[in-house]
Amino acid sequence: MTPDWTAWLPALGLLAALAALAWGVQWLRRRQASAVGGGAALRVTAQLMVGPQQRVVVVELDGPAGAVQLTLGVTPQHVRTLHVQPLGVGRRSAGDAAPAGSAPATPPRYADVARALSAEPQRREPTV
Repeated sequence: MTPDWTAWLPALGLLAALAALAWGVQWLRRRQASAVGGGAALRVTAQLMVGPQQRVVVVELDGPAGAVQLTLGVTPQHVRTLHVQPLGVGRRSAGDAAPAGSAPATPPRYADVARALSAEPQRREPTV
């Protein structure tokens, strides 16, 4: 009784079909996740050059624990977290006035201050 390789053909075909199905599902999920934005939304809110290759970057991140604002120091060698601030659910924009009798207005966000400072012309020391 000699084993015939044609007896294995249906099993090998089924194995190949399952492998192709698994690969197709993985490809489809990856494609859907990138189209939807999958995971956390990341926005660079402001950045300020502090040196030739150093920057301070403010990033807003919508993660599973809620919105967070990160202040990062960025150099060619590494990225360092300088400050982490959770963002409130009921944020108001800078132009919105607080209703009468409510809590005092929230202080300006660091990103807005950094953007305003970077928009100012460079100050020069007077020459003597």
